Amino acid sequence: MHRVYQDKLAAFTMTLKQFLMIITLTAGTSALAKDITPEKLYDFDHKVHYEQTKYNNGHYLLQVKSDSYEHFLQQSVFLLRHSAKLCQGRNPQLTILKGIQHFDRLPSTPRPYQSDLHVEVKCVNK
Repeated sequence: MHRVYQDKLAAFTMTLKQFLMIITLTAGTSALAKDITPEKLYDFDHKVHYEQTKYNNGHYLLQVKSDSYEHFLQQSVFLLRHSAKLCQGRNPQLTILKGIQHFDRLPSTPRPYQSDLHVEVKCVNK
């Protein structure tokens, strides 16, 4: 009879430990998710709406909001200048994930809707 209670107590203790471990992991994951949320910003010089996600001091994700076709030049210049500013003296390495626009000076067909420009910025040492 005593052995039965010991087995039940051991099973309960094991279940309680697993439950506490799951709670701890869930709390840690939600804290990470809160830290890696995009920040919505606006650059007044280039008139660009963008979202910036900071993974760490040398790794960012920029999402430049799609705008008019004519505004593409300002968006490109903004991307280069802002990346240099984020890296603070280190070399910005840009990887374009999606959103490249095709440029035609005099297009013959209507331009389709362009998705936002997603760029990963990594700061590398010189």
